[in-house]
Amino acid sequence: MTALEHTRRLEHRSGRTRGPGAHGSGLFARLRAECARREYEASVLAFAASLKAVFREACTGIALCQYVHVAAGVTIRTPRVGEVRLGPPTSFTVELMAGQEPADFTKGENGARLAHTLGAHGLRVEPVAGRWVRIHLLDHDPLRDGFTLPSLSVASGIEPVIIGRTEDGLTLGHALTEPGHLGVQGQNGSGKTQLAEGILTQLAAAPDVLITGSDITGLLLGRPWDGTVHRPHQVTGTQDIAAHAALLEDLVAEMDRRLATIPPRQDKIAPDAVTPTKFVVLEEFPGLLRAADGLPRPKRGEGVPVGDRIRTAVLRLLSEGRKAAFRVLMLAQRFEATAVGGGYARDQFALRISFRVPADSLEMLHGVDARPLGQEHANAAPGVAYLSGLGRDCQRIRVPYLGDYGEYCDRIAAHGRRAHR
Repeated sequence: MTALEHTRRLEHRSGRTRGPGAHGSGLFARLRAECARREYEASVLAFAASLKAVFREACTGIALCQYVHVAAGVTIRTPRVGEVRLGPPTSFTVELMAGQEPADFTKGENGARLAHTLGAHGLRVEPVAGRWVRIHLLDHDPLRDGFTLPSLSVASGIEPVIIGRTEDGLTLGHALTEPGHLGVQGQNGSGKTQLAEGILTQLAAAPDVLITGSDITGLLLGRPWDGTVHRPHQVTGTQDIAAHAALLEDLVAEMDRRLATIPPRQDKIAPDAVTPTKFVVLEEFPGLLRAADGLPRPKRGEGVPVGDRIRTAVLRLLSEGRKAAFRVLMLAQRFEATAVGGGYARDQFALRISFRVPADSLEMLHGVDARPLGQEHANAAPGVAYLSGLGRDCQRIRVPYLGDYGEYCDRIAAHGRRAHR
């Protein structure tokens, strides 16, 4: 029987006979499509089986498993894998074992090792239901692409300002009224100024926020704020270092007045337009201390050195300012104790953000758990940072891109609260 006769017989059995010019091409196309479908399904099943096997081996390698002692020896139990989706990105469901948490797959070095073993750049874990989670295999760094900060301002300090985007693609906000000072470190050009500029432009119009502070560069504070209610409460430049100390001491005096007037049965000041939250910005604070320490020291009994005055004032604002509606944003290239006024001062920062810094600097601000992240983060792209504090484990974020310095000045001019408002 020829191939043509065989094809026609198949068509006759299926009730799909063709005209004399068809020559069975439609049937061959359907047969090829069916074969391709079956081959694809087989390859998907084989891929899923391989992925499950590699995942089990990886869990054993990083100790995300349980050892069960039985009569025959030791049995190793690993989390059970359910549905596998090809994506993109490829993902699969996992049933957590007793005592496990979703964060166990990404905690410390677990995430990087597990992702590397599975041929991915990173992982994203999201709860599904009950003890099940879905693990997404990311084929590239989710923070590789930047995002632009929209031109916006908050109407009150109780509203969160945008500070970054997480690896999960979620926008992370922080309200100024949350009980925590902000410490930001990073090398030149790593992104810390972009973060500060973004925060300040969003707060510039809030009637219950007053932006004050010290800036020896005169770029973050100073001229961009001319004509706003904030400018008289800012000191810039290095020509008069004592003026920086005087401003900080005035803030401490205001803090003491507020603490003395806290209403009965309350333990903190509720900020409003009359008693606003004072957001104390300390740009390049270690440089301010170096400049102050370089001044001639007064003779004994003739006064306190300017550097000591600054350290004392800042330490009081950090340790006592929360209840009086004071919040401090300190920016430094490195948060070593001697650079920021002592280890006690550094410990007062509840929200900590590190841009590109060496591994020891990362550990200095975020603790020993962050040290394994240091080698990779030492070469992080501008705008990528590690964040920890206020109930958040150390996680990578990308801060929004505001634009060039002219854009920052334009936004302050557009949103900065004026005295007549």
